[in-house]
Amino acid sequence: MSQPTPSPSAPPLDPAPATGRLPVPILQGCGRWLLGVIGWLLTLTLSVALGLVALAGIAYFGFGFDLATPGQIRQSSADVVALQTQAGVLTTEVALLRTAESEQARQLASANERVGVLEAQATNFAQQATTLAAQHGTTVALAGELRANIAVAATIQAEGQQAQIFVAVVATTQADTAARVTELQRRTDRITRFLERLSDLAVDVAGESAAVPTSTPLATLAPPPADLVPVATPTATLTATP
Repeated sequence: MSQPTPSPSAPPLDPAPATGRLPVPILQGCGRWLLGVIGWLLTLTLSVALGLVALAGIAYFGFGFDLATPGQIRQSSADVVALQTQAGVLTTEVALLRTAESEQARQLASANERVGVLEAQATNFAQQATTLAAQHGTTVALAGELRANIAVAATIQAEGQQAQIFVAVVATTQADTAARVTELQRRTDRITRFLERLSDLAVDVAGESAAVPTSTPLATLAPPPADLVPVATPTATLTATP
């Protein structure tokens, strides 16, 4: 860029007259300086314009820029902002997916632990099933023995019932026999008393016969009452029930 040309030095002026007016050469030097500044500004403006034109030409011919490039740049900037927004959303989704993956990993570990526990329980159940199968065989054998014992107990119970019936029959017979024995004893006592009376009567008759020699007819003995006649006691015959 060009620098403002300094104004040539003015020749020494004569001292101003005493009238008080400014000298004309001083006014001419200020105008020149102002024109120099304006020229410098014009030169600077033209230089800047030429530089911009040169940059525009280089950008157009070297990089393919044209008048639509600023709009494209703004559109690209908007696209970049949208892509950045989408990238932020994707980053958030990736973080959420990582969180969900870690949660699924924990759930998978917990599920594996549960599977291990279930396998242990299944093994325990299999062992218990084997034990129960062995116990079932023992139970079947015990059930057979129990059925046999029940059959024996039923036989014994039937025999016991028959024995109870036999004992009841014997008790009934013994009660009947005791009643008959009592009745026989009572009749025997009555017969004994009757015979004692006859003996006493015979002694009295014998004494009287010795005192009185005259013959006296013998007293007619009355037959004993019918209830004093001994009755044959039937013997109960016991028959054992098979």
